[in-house]
Amino acid sequence: MQQKNIKKRSKAKGCFLSLLTIIAVFILIIVFIGIIGGFIILRSVPSIEELTPSDIAETSKAYALDGTLIAEFHAGENREIIHFDKMSDYIKDAVLAVEDKRFYDHQGVDYKRIVGAFIADVRAGAIEQGASTITMQYIKNVYFTPEKTFRRKVNEAVIAIQLERNYTKDKILEMYLNTIYFGAGSYGVEKAAQTYFGINAKNLSLEQAAMLAAIIKGPSYYNPYSNLEKVLARRNLVLKLMHEQERISRQQYLEAISLPIVLNEKEIAGKEGLPDIKSPYFVDYVKQQLYEKKFTDYDVFKGGLRIYTTLDLDLQKKAENSIRTVFPSDPEPSYAIISTDPSNGYIYALVGGKDYSTSKFNIATQGKRQPGSVFKVPVLMQSINMNFSPNDKYNPNGPLTIDMPSGPDWIVQNYGNRNYETNEMTVIDATISSVNVVYAQLMMKVGAENVEKLCNDMGIDEVGNNPAIALGGLEEGVSPLDVSKIFSTLSANGYYREPVAILKITDSSGNILYEYDPDKNENNKQIMDAPAAYYTTRILERAILEGTGKGANIGRPAAGKTGTTSDFRDAWFAGYTPELATVVWMGHMESNKPMEPIEGRSLTGGSYPADIWREFMAAALKDRPVSQFISPGGELVDVQVCLDSGLLPTPWCPADRLGFMIFVKGKEPVKYCDIHNKIAIPDVAGMSLDEARQVFYDLYFEVNEIFEFNETYNENIVFKTDPAAGTIFEFQDGINLIINFYISRGLESFDLPDLTGFSPDKALKILESMGIENTLISIAEEFSDDQPQGRIFAQNPSSGSSINKFSQVTLYVSKGVNPEGSIPNVIGLSEEEALNKLGQAGYFNVSVIKEESNKEIDKVFAQVPDSGTTYVKELEVIIKISLGVQVPNVTGMKRTDAVSLLESLGFIANILPDASATGDVRSQNPAALSYAAYGSVVRIEIEAAESTDI
Repeated sequence: MQQKNIKKRSKAKGCFLSLLTIIAVFILIIVFIGIIGGFIILRSVPSIEELTPSDIAETSKAYALDGTLIAEFHAGENREIIHFDKMSDYIKDAVLAVEDKRFYDHQGVDYKRIVGAFIADVRAGAIEQGASTITMQYIKNVYFTPEKTFRRKVNEAVIAIQLERNYTKDKILEMYLNTIYFGAGSYGVEKAAQTYFGINAKNLSLEQAAMLAAIIKGPSYYNPYSNLEKVLARRNLVLKLMHEQERISRQQYLEAISLPIVLNEKEIAGKEGLPDIKSPYFVDYVKQQLYEKKFTDYDVFKGGLRIYTTLDLDLQKKAENSIRTVFPSDPEPSYAIISTDPSNGYIYALVGGKDYSTSKFNIATQGKRQPGSVFKVPVLMQSINMNFSPNDKYNPNGPLTIDMPSGPDWIVQNYGNRNYETNEMTVIDATISSVNVVYAQLMMKVGAENVEKLCNDMGIDEVGNNPAIALGGLEEGVSPLDVSKIFSTLSANGYYREPVAILKITDSSGNILYEYDPDKNENNKQIMDAPAAYYTTRILERAILEGTGKGANIGRPAAGKTGTTSDFRDAWFAGYTPELATVVWMGHMESNKPMEPIEGRSLTGGSYPADIWREFMAAALKDRPVSQFISPGGELVDVQVCLDSGLLPTPWCPADRLGFMIFVKGKEPVKYCDIHNKIAIPDVAGMSLDEARQVFYDLYFEVNEIFEFNETYNENIVFKTDPAAGTIFEFQDGINLIINFYISRGLESFDLPDLTGFSPDKALKILESMGIENTLISIAEEFSDDQPQGRIFAQNPSSGSSINKFSQVTLYVSKGVNPEGSIPNVIGLSEEEALNKLGQAGYFNVSVIKEESNKEIDKVFAQVPDSGTTYVKELEVIIKISLGVQVPNVTGMKRTDAVSLLESLGFIANILPDASATGDVRSQNPAALSYAAYGSVVRIEIEAAESTDI
């Protein structure tokens, strides 16, 4: 039994050894096969250089002039790539804590996680649990499809190891965070931070970073907008892991888990409707420009472009507000506004239609509409370019029929069939009042092909060369952008600058892909002389101040033009200041649909479009100093010419052959007409000066008057000219028209000299030398005290008188002194005065007698002979001088007697000591027997009478 048992145990032992051997052999075979298979698999894994990474789409961004983000362009992946140092440390630690806590320790593959994942997969019978590191996840996202296969896992691990050899850990983490999907259409941590929190990744807080890290595991499941509680729970799990891994302190952990999740409400995942784009019509135009600059769809929507535009958000807002100001409720017609800077071509504001959500058609840049009278402006510009003067006059009244060589007659009528009281109107006035009939005639003179060429130079194509373009009849129409080119060019004094919407384009790293350089833009050029453009501006200023554009007056220098098409299908106002050029259009999207009046007011260019233009421009320029249109260096001048020769007119060019043309000052014609430049000098001899003057004034001569003595013609009569009558006078450049008139002064006259003191013979010789005939000279002899006998003492005319050779002259010759004279009156004179006066009269034998007299003392009171007596001068003349009245002696006389005596002699008695004194005169003054003037005062002193006591 025991032996049997021993045999059984030996047999069992042999079987067990055999089984072990089989198992060992099987394991060896498996290992061998695994080694061979692994070797084969490793050899089949491509190197990282051989792999083509899948596209990492990055969102493109457009910015306004001030750097404000206005739009983002992206396709499936809305991503913005940023550098590692622009990521918050919190997001780095949060992602590492939950996704790959040993990231900085392994070499791309975490073997511990692989073992754990392998056991889990064996138990599940399939690959269920991932062991991918961050490096492997990045490899999966960039190089492989998302399918879960053993082969792909091996590939990921091998490539991850290669990647770790080529890049730093920080760079790998940066690439991972820029590519991972965070839900809500946000790829990369920067876009996720902007979407969920409205901030940049650099500014993520701890709790915000933890939430983003929580989303990575399942962006659809962990959607904070639809599953906030689960996201909050997983966020707190991330915070817990960060705390356990000592990436944050306990205090930070506790504070963070206590905070709610606060999302950016402006960004709602999965929202429907339009993207949040500022100025969508402008943005669409920018995209159009990107394609024209050869950027592809991939560049625009996945290339991470940074597009820097000219959009001025303040002016854009004011453009939109100007419409709301004029129309508080949205009008039925559509509208468009575009405003550009003439100095550089920048498009500052653009409204392309009423509602982008209902119509994305950009009227401002794509709409081809008939411009109406706005297109009178390029006709005016070209006419001035061709030196035709706006002062030229045309008949403004219609209907006007113009014979067209290659088609039916062109019949032109003014707006509203209006006619004018005059048959002549200048182009200036026709522009101000927008007169079609005048502009039709001007167009025929300028030539439609020349206007078309001007428009082409300003980037306006397909205008056509039909003369009707003068009134807005274009083949295909123009857009508001096209019209803005015309008015911006005028504001820039004739220099065309192509409208610009994009200033610079870079990639997300800042490398410049495109940059606008106006100096390299061949389309920018001077298409009109600056003085000619300035001249046009001054006319269009008046269109606002006086004409159809009055509604656009903003109280500062501005120029512009209205435009209205037939049946009110289109209404325009286009204008400019030195700072801005702005165009407003209104009309229906259906080009053939008329606009009905709004609140009883017709929709013309001068109505609502002018109102919108005024509101916008006033707001846009409100805080800017008032600028004037500055005249350029070359002044433009109107010059009248002879239409037969094209030269300056001579005074003899026929009036109906004169016309104005404009030239840049310094380039105007300087030579005169060589057709109407000769005349024969008229004969004006015998005409009065006034009559002769008029004859030559009518011939535009300047008269030079020369007065000469002439015995044939009376005074102020023309007796000859120089050049002489009948001479052929040729007008020459630079020679003034001057005629010399010789005008009679009559007989020659001269001043008669002073002949007094001369002898008659000498005086006769002097007069004869002056041409006076001897027969006209008379001599008269008279007594004279002034000159000795035989000398001239007087003459007639007197010396200095004007005489001629036929004047009568009388000479008075002295016969000597007259022995008799007339006694002068010397009564009342003093002795000296009387003697002088008598001496002057030739009386020197004078006796002076002084006598008592009641006449004035020391004055002559009598003369013998009396005055006026004819008396021989040698005889005696007696004059009597008054001594006055002799004062009597009244001393000792009674008072009354003394007074009576004095008064009888003409004296006035003055009683002393007072008038009541009685008695005898004790003294007197003047003294007795002295002389005093008649009527003078004599003072007498009365001695008081002695009293007698009884």
